[in-house]
Amino acid sequence: MSEYFVIDAHVHTYKTPEIGLQAMSGAGRAGCYGTPDELLKIMDEAGIDLAVQVNMTPAKSMFEAAMAKVSPEERDSAREAAIEKITGRVRRRNEWTCQMAREHPRLVPFPSVDPIMKQADMTAEIMDKFENFGAKGLKLHPAEGCFFPEDPVLEPVYETAEKVGLPIISHGGIFITDKEYTRPINFTRVLEDFPELTFVIAHLGHGYWDESVEMAQKYPNLFFDTSAAIHGAEGHRPLSDDEAVELIRKIGVDRVMFGSDFPWYHPGQDLKRFLDLKFSEEEKKA
Repeated sequence: MSEYFVIDAHVHTYKTPEIGLQAMSGAGRAGCYGTPDELLKIMDEAGIDLAVQVNMTPAKSMFEAAMAKVSPEERDSAREAAIEKITGRVRRRNEWTCQMAREHPRLVPFPSVDPIMKQADMTAEIMDKFENFGAKGLKLHPAEGCFFPEDPVLEPVYETAEKVGLPIISHGGIFITDKEYTRPINFTRVLEDFPELTFVIAHLGHGYWDESVEMAQKYPNLFFDTSAAIHGAEGHRPLSDDEAVELIRKIGVDRVMFGSDFPWYHPGQDLKRFLDLKFSEEEKKA
């Protein structure tokens, strides 16, 4: 049990173990499945008070799968039908995320949108979940969706989030894609154009550590989480204990949040490693 008030700022939850395993595609490192009940049990055992669900829908993958089944002559009509269907999936996933938070107040809901959706549908979805379902923030995954954070189609999303005070968290750093969509420097224009928007780059900008430090020094509205970058699983660790402490201090202890990336990683194991790092007592409390 932890002696601190602990928030895990980055978890994913799924309706069933089967869905969670499918989402991880064999990449899970902790033997977790991703259901809210499993997460809450781990939180009780580890002394984690709150966990932020940064759930998202793999819209790009769904769209490509749908379009692969149609002939060239059918593409225009099929495209509109696919977008409508995916938009519905995004809404249902977001509603479920918020429902889990209502049933389990220790789970904080951060629903998602994707630019495959129409601009009006993205902003309407944000406002609906904020006004009617208790959403506390928003998740974006440019790497999965193969779009850059500065894509003009997202401007209404940033404007809406800034206006109503919703923080945004985005995947950050390395991802298996054709382009480096989520290296920290690619968030520059968003941070400059929306200075009142609280923005979080996940995974400490995995693999682009120097850029994360540079960006943190320039933009006071930018924060980071430690998910997948500082974890307790055996095997490959992107950062050693000493490297983790040095990096977080360079970014600023008040700018970095603990996160696990459950179910890929185990929140209890990650928290134990995090609290074993050689921070001062005040730094740990922060």
